[in-house]
Amino acid sequence: MNTRRLLKATTAAAAAVAALTLGSPAAVASPAAAQAGPPTTTAPSATTASAAATSVYIWATNVNVRYDGADADCVHYPSRGSCVKIVATVSRTTAEGMCQHPGEEIVDSGYRNRWWTLLKLPDGTIGWVNNIYIQGGEKIAGVPDCGW
Repeated sequence: MNTRRLLKATTAAAAAVAALTLGSPAAVASPAAAQAGPPTTTAPSATTASAAATSVYIWATNVNVRYDGADADCVHYPSRGSCVKIVATVSRTTAEGMCQHPGEEIVDSGYRNRWWTLLKLPDGTIGWVNNIYIQGGEKIAGVPDCGW
């Protein structure tokens, strides 16, 4: 892939993610807006949001999906400390992986991972899950890095 196409793909992925308010099924905001205060509410473009999404499988049970719009660090450094609100708990389900970003390293059952994936659940809820609970390894193939 040449540099121009890679830049275009990365920009499209960032735009798709920016079109979603984390933790909210129907609102739209950018990560910068999350820092500034409450997001504006607008329905996301189905083509924009699905253009960058990759289907991922959460293999574990009772996995917390996290987001806290009051803490900008939740957008830029996903962790249990900055994403204190649990917006959903999921078990063995498929979701859309919008992008992935490094954050707090999670250690569970002898595995460790610092990568988190921004998910859109089937009900439209948006939030972060550590990749340790998603099938595919440390970084999930097909899920782009977040553009911020």
